[in-house]
Amino acid sequence: MRGTLAEQEKATIYQYQLIRKIVVRKELIWSYLSVACIISIFQLALYQVDGAIALALGLIVTQLIQFIIIRLTLIRVDEPDNRRWGYRLILPWVGYIPIAHIELALFRRLQRHMFWLGLCAIGVAYPWANEAQMISLICWHLWTLAPRVVLLRQLRKVRRDGVLRIQAADVSYYHR
Repeated sequence: MRGTLAEQEKATIYQYQLIRKIVVRKELIWSYLSVACIISIFQLALYQVDGAIALALGLIVTQLIQFIIIRLTLIRVDEPDNRRWGYRLILPWVGYIPIAHIELALFRRLQRHMFWLGLCAIGVAYPWANEAQMISLICWHLWTLAPRVVLLRQLRKVRRDGVLRIQAADVSYYHR
């Protein structure tokens, strides 16, 4: 049985109070999956075998790039805690994301670094990659970051000193 928002706001994690709960709707998941299918169909129709190879290679390399960027950024700006981060394959949270609570300011910084540094790393591969691989790398990079960007867009007016908890069905925002 679900409580009202007033009851949910009283929910606490340690000394934090629930301020906002963003539910991941099925329509979002279906549209997110549809974009992946459109990218795949485009790659396969236009590039055939090269497109299939580029799809698989692009998804793996993109995940590797994002993992490296997050790990290096965490080493630089925060004490790395391997227990708070992990891989998820549940839509829309695909990739290396926090599996425990994370500060909103740190999450924003990591996503900004991952967006720009990921594009730069993909750009470095330009001389050695063919057209299908470049399209695949860029599309998978943007595809994996899209739900996180939507989440940060919805939380743009909240206080930065809060804490996020990302789960498969919802995202909770807490602050003191």
